[in-house]
Amino acid sequence: MSDFPPNLSIRPLTIEDIDQCEILEKKGFVESEQCTREKFQYRLTACPELCSGLFIREYEPKYKAINVGSNDDDDDKDKSPNDSESDGEELPIKSSVVKETLIGHIIATKTYSSTITEASMSLPSSVDPTAGHHENSRFIGIHSLTIDPQWRGKNLGTLLIHDYIQKLSNQDLGDRIIIIAHAELIPFYEKIGFNNLGQSSCKFGSSTFYDMAIDLVPEEDD
Repeated sequence: MSDFPPNLSIRPLTIEDIDQCEILEKKGFVESEQCTREKFQYRLTACPELCSGLFIREYEPKYKAINVGSNDDDDDKDKSPNDSESDGEELPIKSSVVKETLIGHIIATKTYSSTITEASMSLPSSVDPTAGHHENSRFIGIHSLTIDPQWRGKNLGTLLIHDYIQKLSNQDLGDRIIIIAHAELIPFYEKIGFNNLGQSSCKFGSSTFYDMAIDLVPEEDD
């Protein structure tokens, strides 16, 4: 499609991406469901390997070589634009990334429980030992999955979550991915392979959510 985003790239998020994550979160969710900056800072510091970003990259050439050979010199006629006039060495034609615009992200932690809970979405607490990220857990809880409204309707959410599932499976970072979803999003997650586990105990305002889960299966070596 002509309006498909150019130069897409998926990579793990870092704390340096926090500003773009916060902007995207505000575009993608109603205020009561948005991740706070404090939680972004915690998750992108504690477990950035579980957080993935979909970016549009802008490039510019790193080296620009021009053939300046004289037409009178037969030796120069066979030179390519990549040839250096000074020493005959080939100048590498590379591109440098000059800008990355975040258009989709997945923010996650490892959770104490096998389903998303209010505690799992919270910051660590001395009162509740189940709160926050649990490094030794095998349950990976997605707390935010969104695509910039400008780029929705192009299967980018599917692209991002499929890439996420494959990478986590290959890296053996957990046994199961869990998430809560509104009723209208259940078909989307079921199409990807998530199972509907029923109504979640988590509440945000008057919203009703459903627990969804998919098992991670590491690829077998040939």
